Amino acid sequence: MEKKMTLSQEPEEEEEEDVSDDLLIPESYKTNSQKEEHLLEIAENFQRQYLLLHPDRKPLLLYPVNEYGVRKFVSTTLRPTETGLWELQSWQECSSLVADFLSLQPLEQPTQVPTQLFSPTAVLRSQEATSFESSTLLCSLLLGLNYDAYVVSGYAVREMCLLDLRLQQCPLLDTKAKSDQGETSDQPQKKYGVKCSMELRSRFLLDQEKKKLDAEAAAILEKELQEEKSTNLPDPLQGFRVHCWVLVLSGRRSIEENFFIDPLTGCSYPTVHDSFQGIESLWNPFNYYVNRQDCSSGCKDMKFDLENSTEWEPVLHDGVSQQQLIQAVHRRMENRFIGRPTSELEEDFPRKFFLMRSWVSRIGITRKELQTRFPGGKKVTRYRKAMLERFSSTVTNDGLISRLTTYQDLSCTEVAGVKEWYKHRSDSLEEREFNQLENSTTERFKSGRTFDLLFHAWKPVDSGTEREMRFHRPEQDGLERIVVSPQAIEQSFKYRDDFLYLRQIFFREGGMIPPPYSAENGQETTLENLNVLVRDKLMLDNMH
Repeated sequence: MEKKMTLSQEPEEEEEEDVSDDLLIPESYKTNSQKEEHLLEIAENFQRQYLLLHPDRKPLLLYPVNEYGVRKFVSTTLRPTETGLWELQSWQECSSLVADFLSLQPLEQPTQVPTQLFSPTAVLRSQEATSFESSTLLCSLLLGLNYDAYVVSGYAVREMCLLDLRLQQCPLLDTKAKSDQGETSDQPQKKYGVKCSMELRSRFLLDQEKKKLDAEAAAILEKELQEEKSTNLPDPLQGFRVHCWVLVLSGRRSIEENFFIDPLTGCSYPTVHDSFQGIESLWNPFNYYVNRQDCSSGCKDMKFDLENSTEWEPVLHDGVSQQQLIQAVHRRMENRFIGRPTSELEEDFPRKFFLMRSWVSRIGITRKELQTRFPGGKKVTRYRKAMLERFSSTVTNDGLISRLTTYQDLSCTEVAGVKEWYKHRSDSLEEREFNQLENSTTERFKSGRTFDLLFHAWKPVDSGTEREMRFHRPEQDGLERIVVSPQAIEQSFKYRDDFLYLRQIFFREGGMIPPPYSAENGQETTLENLNVLVRDKLMLDNMH
């Protein structure tokens, strides 16, 4: 994708400001040093020999032009940087930031590597990037945290290249399902509890009802799968779509297995994942490696022993690899500790071709950019039957940070529900959920709200509105729950000295009906029920 940086020519004041900003750009962005020119000659020679020996393979991304039209060896575009922010101290945090901070700019030719590669500093200013530029930024941050990271140029499926998540389940829905399952499975079982009476229902009828429900669910699922197949046609460029991602090798920072990171989503994948269909090359600040292994089955049989020249061909044959450099530094520290002469040290650490420093300035990420996070303060992601909107806390006035809209159909036309998350609100509101199917609203609050309210839900009924409120105030009156309907009020208590745990108040036109437990209501009046009502009535008399 061709991207150009032009100066405004209409107002003179703006032109002066742009020129002054242009003067602040380091000279390394606009010109090449003698060493860089020598490196470009080596890369050009390698490219010619590579295309001559492998005419069936595509040209390598070795020396793309930067934002100023200057050719740069691609390994020097990586700038290992440690931001110093405590929020960016792991690969999960760095990959999440890159995925949120940048918006995707698709490749102009989906089957060819780009001819232009912007620096990470320019990408941070524009907040737009191709997968190659996003991977370069992410790999630079990971290298600054001492990860053994590499930028990978290869091929991937259409959905990954275009950041199309419409066939995937929203992660927030998966988390909710897992939490609900955990709550139901973690219920404690009482060893000496009272056994419930046997439910007198036919097991045959229950099995028939279950089979009917399963058949209906299977029919709905089959219908949805057919709709997905009809809307998602086969990709004519399957296996040829160019994509770029990050490889993290094991051995450092407690990484036990190699894995891939997709910079567009920030998600990690095993190296055998089906979404990655082949690798052409990979590189780090020390060298550039060309894959010599068979990719007919994707990356499943890929080996990442970069020191093995039969599997990976380096561009700089006389260059010192990162592993060799680390071993040499350890030997130097040991020899310095035991007082070994320098001449003997040079024999163990021979002079080889070293890759020069990166031409990119230090990558700076401010805390304000970390808080703004999304381009324009908002980012929208579409999933299967769901749409996730994420907002910056500096953009919204009501503390809204996320909104998840779920739909009933795959075309996302019929809304099933809306759930919102909030932060830093004076009323302590954290979540609000609108259920369109039941026409109900639910709100959840963090502790510290007035009257210790934690939960508030309401929905319309035949003669009005039914509300449910939950509290946590054991030190006051022990009130735990209130359900208010047009016909009655029910209050639940806990930890009260008078052992009151339930209070029910029933209404009728013209006043209150006293007996909630009576034969007229079809319920048997027992001594226990009468005692509860008497205690409640005596407490109310004392209060008056």
